[in-house]
Amino acid sequence: MSQDTTPDWDVEKTEEQYDEEQSPAIEFEILNYPADTTLKGYRQQFEDGLLIVPNFQRRFVWDQVKASKLVESFLIGLPVPGVFLYKPRQGVGFQVIDGHQRITSVVAFQKGVIGDRKFTLKGVNKKWEGKSFDSLSEAERFKVEQSVMRATIIQQLDPHDDRSIYMIFERLNTGGVNLNPMEVRRCVYHGEFLETLDKVNKDADWRKCLGTKVDKRFRDTELILRVLALYEKYGSYEKPMKGFLSNFMADNRQMEIDSDLVKRFRSACARVIAVLGDRPFNLRGKLNYGALDSVLVALMQTDKTPAAGSFAALFTDPDFLSATSANTSDRQEIQTRIGKAVAALT
Repeated sequence: MSQDTTPDWDVEKTEEQYDEEQSPAIEFEILNYPADTTLKGYRQQFEDGLLIVPNFQRRFVWDQVKASKLVESFLIGLPVPGVFLYKPRQGVGFQVIDGHQRITSVVAFQKGVIGDRKFTLKGVNKKWEGKSFDSLSEAERFKVEQSVMRATIIQQLDPHDDRSIYMIFERLNTGGVNLNPMEVRRCVYHGEFLETLDKVNKDADWRKCLGTKVDKRFRDTELILRVLALYEKYGSYEKPMKGFLSNFMADNRQMEIDSDLVKRFRSACARVIAVLGDRPFNLRGKLNYGALDSVLVALMQTDKTPAAGSFAALFTDPDFLSATSANTSDRQEIQTRIGKAVAALT
């Protein structure tokens, strides 16, 4: 887990940055092909619910001038960059992985509304300045509707899942906007589990464990994901952590708030706060990921509430301290510290 710090997210730097992790040794067989879709076609697909825009992307950030410039490009016949759509193995429709702003702009113009206001062209040639789609000439409306914005359709053939979508989205979208891994996951693994993580992230005892307000970059949500994944699969954990967490999220898209796993997590947070009080995992003044994940994983394995002395003994154990101080995403360090926590607290 990348541990960049901000005033609201002050953590110990105990493991390598995500961009320093090696990519997993996975090879994909990917089918990709072009689809010359008209702007009228995008509007129809959008209205039919066939274009799926993940939750994180649903914010439309282009202003009216930028959206108008795109429409003007079609009116004067300039080339426009294409979009990338992912076709899941199951179900119908396409997931937008690159081109959300472009698709939203051309659909909004044809529908006549951008956000909560009328869409009239702004900042364009005076020939079209102030015009809506309906006020264009018949020939101009036809030109807009029949203009083509090429889509590249992507589908994973092998392995038999959709895991390549994370890597594709990450490579297409992180360069300009610098999304972190959890922000990328929010784009590609939308579903009940994501909503569950957001709800759990507001849990009062969990917030006391962190001692911070809700993080705008979702790093606190990623920590919940980390604890749940390690509880379920720490015995088979392999680096990189980024891929391990993404795979777990992909496998559990429909996990609900009342699942046994989530109940165990919330109970573990409540018990550690009851004994140690706020910020129990700031071992050396800053939040320590290794202490947090190992203690909560251990407490999720039991219903007992350990005595304060048990925590004190664990937090002074030389092997535990070593396994929470450096290289904390390595398999051996994870096995060591979780083993020590289980022995001391269960």
